[in-house]
Amino acid sequence: MNALHEQFVIEARELIEQATDDLIAMERDGCAPERIDRAFRAFHTLKGSAGVVALPAMTLALHAAEDLLAAIHAGRLPASAAAVDQALACLDKVSAWVDDFEASASLPSNAGDDARLIAERLRALLSAPTSEGTAPAVGGAAPAGALPEWAQALIRAEGVTIAREKLPHRPCAVCYEPQAGCFFDGDDPIQLMRQIPGVLAVRIEERASWPPLADLDPFACNLRLLAICGADGATISNIFRLVPDQVRIVEIPSDAWPRVPAVEAADGDVSALVRAVIAEQRRVLQIASAPEDFVGRVGAAARTAANALRHGERTDLAAGVERAQTTALAQGSTAPLVSALAAILERPDVAIDSVDAPAVGLAAAPADESERRVSRSLRVDEAKIDALINLAGELIVRKNGFAHLARRAEDVGTDTDFARALRREHDAVERLAGELHAAILQLRMVPVGQVFRSFPRLVRDMALRLDKKVELVMRGEATESDKTIVDRLFEPLLHLVRNALDHGIESSEQRRAAGKPETAVFTMRATRTGDRFVLEVIDDGRGIDPATVRRRARERDLMAPDELAALSDEQVLDVIFSAGFSTAAEVSDISGRGVGMDVVRATAAQLGGHVSVSSQVGVGTTVRLDLPLNIALSRIMVVEAGQQVFGIALDAVMETVRLTPDRISQIKSNAGFVLRNRIVPICSLAEAMNLPASPTAGLETRLLVVTEVDGRIVALEVDAIRERLEVVLKPMQGLLSNARGYSGTTLLGDGEVLLVLNLREVLP
Repeated sequence: MNALHEQFVIEARELIEQATDDLIAMERDGCAPERIDRAFRAFHTLKGSAGVVALPAMTLALHAAEDLLAAIHAGRLPASAAAVDQALACLDKVSAWVDDFEASASLPSNAGDDARLIAERLRALLSAPTSEGTAPAVGGAAPAGALPEWAQALIRAEGVTIAREKLPHRPCAVCYEPQAGCFFDGDDPIQLMRQIPGVLAVRIEERASWPPLADLDPFACNLRLLAICGADGATISNIFRLVPDQVRIVEIPSDAWPRVPAVEAADGDVSALVRAVIAEQRRVLQIASAPEDFVGRVGAAARTAANALRHGERTDLAAGVERAQTTALAQGSTAPLVSALAAILERPDVAIDSVDAPAVGLAAAPADESERRVSRSLRVDEAKIDALINLAGELIVRKNGFAHLARRAEDVGTDTDFARALRREHDAVERLAGELHAAILQLRMVPVGQVFRSFPRLVRDMALRLDKKVELVMRGEATESDKTIVDRLFEPLLHLVRNALDHGIESSEQRRAAGKPETAVFTMRATRTGDRFVLEVIDDGRGIDPATVRRRARERDLMAPDELAALSDEQVLDVIFSAGFSTAAEVSDISGRGVGMDVVRATAAQLGGHVSVSSQVGVGTTVRLDLPLNIALSRIMVVEAGQQVFGIALDAVMETVRLTPDRISQIKSNAGFVLRNRIVPICSLAEAMNLPASPTAGLETRLLVVTEVDGRIVALEVDAIRERLEVVLKPMQGLLSNARGYSGTTLLGDGEVLLVLNLREVLP
């Protein structure tokens, strides 16, 4: 795609999202004038952009939706569910067309038919009757197989005198009603009609009665232009591609075409007359004239020659003359048209395509500079930002090395002034590097509203489908997180929404019986807590019954019976995140297959966070996603075990404890201890990594790092805890790319490579 097309795709998607939000809000909160205006402007701008890139089907559908919104704004039509449904259906189709346009720079071949069907449905809601004897509203559709009265009258009045079988295409009738202000839009109705090839009949009439001369506005167009032509509908649609909402094109059925008797002596006087007319036009073109007369002279000669050829039933040659005219005007020379006429005179049966120059296509009108949207935002390719973040990460690593040198200088102690100066410079570099890295990370921070805005439409449609009344409340849309995290949130949120609406929220009858309001409240809330990004999905439905969870877990053998019995009611709720778990009585196309909540937990874990759930029977359920603000910088704890050093993500560390041997008990085959009334198993990190244990292990106070992974709490026994660092993790590469148990690598200040553990794979 070229730059214009890329800009259209980007802006079209933004406008579709905005219009969708406004339509949902109109239905939910009422038709505030400013909201209707905003939705109308979105449709209008989208329609204009589609016209600029020459997408007539999209323009036709959007114009019909624009008329619908105008009627709602004027109070002629309520913002009913049916009206909003049809407007949203139009946006759905336009969104699909934008995807097709991005992929292939064109719309599907059936886009025109789809657009007319959408326009019919939208205009049917307007219920605007047409007066008898006048042309129907442009863009509307006649009944299947019927020819509009205006087309029948035009055929009768103008006396079409050409046999249908002589035409290269099925004939069409054209009704063009320019807008009153078309001249101010840069439209030239007469010129558009002149571009129609194979014209057999034409009529220009007033669209409405003319006012008194004193009240006549000379700048307002009050015309209706009608034509019968032998060109195909696709060619005519291309001519009127920038005003498809103002034109109606219908194919003329065979039974409506007049019977034309065979012309006797067709090769006699008629042929001689046609040749004489063409010869005269060639002489006119060869006569020298002033440059300002060039356009008029070429146009007049081409029209006269083409009309003569059509009179002689040679529409194929007439079309060739018109193409030669286009080429002559584009080249600024009469030579292409003179050559075409000369070829006809010398070889009357030759096809004009073999002698004229290639036709020049019609270029899309450039957008008016005054209408271009001015924005202070700058679109930057994501790869460039990632490269900048990588450089900032390398700076952080080198800064850690600077800190190592500063400590060595202080330990040597030969020049205390030099060591203190080095420490001051290190502190300054550390501050600047941290601020630089934070500022660069802000480039990737986007508001969570980008993903939230996808759900009002989804909640609305699902609620209608399930016959439930649901009010969606969104809080904290402006809360920002890393773009990678926000982009990955849609799928887990989709599963949470489906489960809540299908399983959690009751029907209206059930809510009335429980003493609740008929309309359920479904809340999506985003907050920022320190360096964590918290997302909550809350419903006031029936809640999750722990007894039901236990029964389903036993039926599906998700846990051993004794382990399941040892869990409290709060702890057993975490079982819903297990693969294959579902409380649905039957599988539907919405939920019930036992994969949704597992996806939620897996996605949260991949992003470096975790998920939890709290629920109260009869009150509602809250699912909480606790995620990092960004994934470009990781905070780790450096620990030592088996004479090796490893990194552990601080997000997984709950606390560190030192225990004497008497506080540790043997529970079955594992050692463990009690932490705040909860039994915590102990796992030796050296043993888990197949390293030799410390010689003093078990004989003295043991150092434990209490971690939480996927809802499990495990204490890692280590030999020592060194430092806490902010680092940039690099993925495992080369021979270690398939090694399990590691999240990545980073460099310590002394240049040593540090392996950062993936506790989900390390812990048994």
